[in-house]
Amino acid sequence: MFTIGIADTTFARYNMGRAAIDEIQKNVSVQIKRVTVPGIKDLPVAAKKLIEEEGCNIVMALGMPGGKEKDKMCAHEASQGLIMVQLMTNTHIIEVFVHEDEGKDEKELAFLMDRRTREHAINVIKLLFKPEKLVREAGTGQRQGFEDAGPLKM
Repeated sequence: MFTIGIADTTFARYNMGRAAIDEIQKNVSVQIKRVTVPGIKDLPVAAKKLIEEEGCNIVMALGMPGGKEKDKMCAHEASQGLIMVQLMTNTHIIEVFVHEDEGKDEKELAFLMDRRTREHAINVIKLLFKPEKLVREAGTGQRQGFEDAGPLKM
C-alpha cells in the first residue's frame, strides 16, 4: 500500500491539508501521513522527514506565500529546498503554492487554494497509480487552479 505525505502550514489562510486529504480519500485507498509546520520555509525538512522517517512514497507540500516581494523570495527559497529534497531522496514532492496576490478577493483566493490543491492531489494519484494518464496529458496545457491553457495549434 502506498503512503502519501501531506505537509502544510499554519501561515496559509485555507486548510489546504484537509482539502488534499479529502480529495485523495475520495479517489483511492492509501495511508496518509500529515505534518503541519509554521511556514513555507519549513516544508523541505517536513517533506524529507515524511519520506525518510515515515516511509512516504510521495509528498504534497502545501503553502501560501504572501503577496510581497520578500514573500516571493521566501517561496523561491522553499521551492529550491523542496527540489533538493526530491533529488536527495529520489522521491516526488508536489509543490502546491498559492500566492496571496493570485486572487482578486478572498473568495477567489479560497476557491483557488481549494481547486489547485485538489487538482494536484489528483496528479499525485496519477503519479502513483495511473502514470499513463499523465503521458496522455503531455503537451495539453494543463493548469491547476485556473482554467487549462490548452495545447498550441500548428
